[in-house]
Amino acid sequence: MRTALKIGRLVSGALLLLPAVALGASFDGAYTGTLSCPAFPGQQPLRAEIAVNIAGRNATYEQGGTGASDLGANEAGSGTVSPSGDIVLTGGCRGGFSCATEYRGNLGSAPIRLKGGQRWWFRSGERERTCDIELKPK
Repeated sequence: MRTALKIGRLVSGALLLLPAVALGASFDGAYTGTLSCPAFPGQQPLRAEIAVNIAGRNATYEQGGTGASDLGANEAGSGTVSPSGDIVLTGGCRGGFSCATEYRGNLGSAPIRLKGGQRWWFRSGERERTCDIELKPK
């Protein structure tokens, strides 16, 4: 009887681990997509290519290609990926302007959409805007 209980507990424990293993799916690889933000006053809306690379729990991203920033600056940054695919990217601007960015989403969703925002500092003051990123595996 005790042996049967021990076996039953082992089987139950193994079954409980199955969802955890499934959540640990690898999201490694390259993703490409589009970063979209509304316009600042006197500017066009931003629509630019973005590349995201995932290796384990680490992510890097860079804006580039066509549609370079409406303000003459490109952004880049890094972040983390959880075993369940939750991703958080933070970064900043390169090219003469100062900005801070953050985007969040889940790589397991279809389509992959990240939401966040940008905070820019200008001589005339500080401005913020919400932005979206849509990604697909490369």
